[in-house]
Amino acid sequence: MELQELKNQIQLGNFSLAAFKSFYEELNNTYDEFQSLLEEAYENTKDKEYYNLLRYVKGQKSSELIERLKKYGYKLRKNSNIAEAFKNMGYRLLEQARAGRKEDVFYGILRIFISAKENFPIVLTEVFKPYYSEEMFKIFIFSFLAGVIGQEEEQTIQ
Repeated sequence: MELQELKNQIQLGNFSLAAFKSFYEELNNTYDEFQSLLEEAYENTKDKEYYNLLRYVKGQKSSELIERLKKYGYKLRKNSNIAEAFKNMGYRLLEQARAGRKEDVFYGILRIFISAKENFPIVLTEVFKPYYSEEMFKIFIFSFLAGVIGQEEEQTIQ
């Protein structure tokens, strides 16, 4: 679906939420693909201008990533092995993240997934990429851990 199609539907008064959701999903997929291509271009060139654009593009997606991490954390609560492991190590991971010890946080989370015989999730690999500032890394980890070890229930907007 294209943007012009949505505009036409609005003008005709014949639009649906499903059409908007579908367009938004396509838009995100295109954005993610663009971001991936930009990462590859930067890795091939190591040009500072590509790096600056990549950081800007990733910054635009940070809010969405925070929400995805928290939701993924909520989802992990349903896996008792992983949930228990995060409850046991969660505060240590929080402290390591606060101290900026990325490698230790990665190792701790990876160890939990390997022990549970689960694949390391793609959404978490994004957090450890070098394009994010240390502050954003902390926010990402805190959001994920809030979802998996926090006390509040997930609020869904549909």
